[in-house]
Amino acid sequence: MPFSRKATLERAQQAAAAPRDTAWSALGVGEKASLIGVALVVLIAAVGPWLMPYSPIIPSGGQLEPPLSDGHLLGTDVLGMDMATRLVSGMQRSLFAAVVVTGISAVIGTAIGVIAGFKGGWIDSALMRFTDIFLAFPAMIIAMAIAAAIGQSLGAAMVGIIVVWWPLYARLVRGEVRRVVALPHVQAARVSGVKGWKLLTRHVVPAVTPTVVVTASLDIGAVVMTLAALSFIGLGTPAPAPELGRMASDGMQYFLNAWWVAVLPSLAIGLLAFVFNYAGDALRVVLRRTGV
Repeated sequence: MPFSRKATLERAQQAAAAPRDTAWSALGVGEKASLIGVALVVLIAAVGPWLMPYSPIIPSGGQLEPPLSDGHLLGTDVLGMDMATRLVSGMQRSLFAAVVVTGISAVIGTAIGVIAGFKGGWIDSALMRFTDIFLAFPAMIIAMAIAAAIGQSLGAAMVGIIVVWWPLYARLVRGEVRRVVALPHVQAARVSGVKGWKLLTRHVVPAVTPTVVVTASLDIGAVVMTLAALSFIGLGTPAPAPELGRMASDGMQYFLNAWWVAVLPSLAIGLLAFVFNYAGDALRVVLRRTGV
């Protein structure tokens, strides 16, 4: 029977499963590989330090032992600490810091952008002029100044980046909110009596959330690079903390004799930035394909 209950349920199940299959199949090989790569990187950063046989801050071998030496897959640094252990721990610190910085920046910027775009008028002008103050100065210089003023630590570097990062979200979200508010279905909801907080939470915020999510996923790689840059010039956690930027900086003086001390942390930074940038593009394709 073409209209039997069983056939109807089967069609409903197929329809429900179709968007997920279509979204994944729409991704290219590189995009799929980037999502898998992000999952592997997060897994390694999350559990890797607990599985490594050595401490990231205690010497465990001879000084500057090359990769593939006895007991040290990636060699040791100038203090005799295992490079593989320090790299995994450094990736964990960098990834955690980048996610926290991106999340806080996105929340602050989104809140300001939503209020400015939804309210309009003098509130919009005041909030955007306040945002322009932060955008008027070179972001990296401001981040360096704030991190140096607070003190040499990872937290200080994170605060410095947050201060210069949230305005980008505020500007982006404000423009998206102004666009969404002018859409016909939002105008129809407003005419029908849906106003204020209810209109904001039901129609405006859900519409701008995918844009914020994709932007945040792309920003994680950029934040990793910025944190590494601040750490490279001495504004991150002091040695011997396993911080990738500082490890690369300390290893530069041994580059000719022990290239791995500087090159391996630099490759780890590039890997984090690459996979998250590529995964951000893949996420954008998925959200567009599923109609979110």
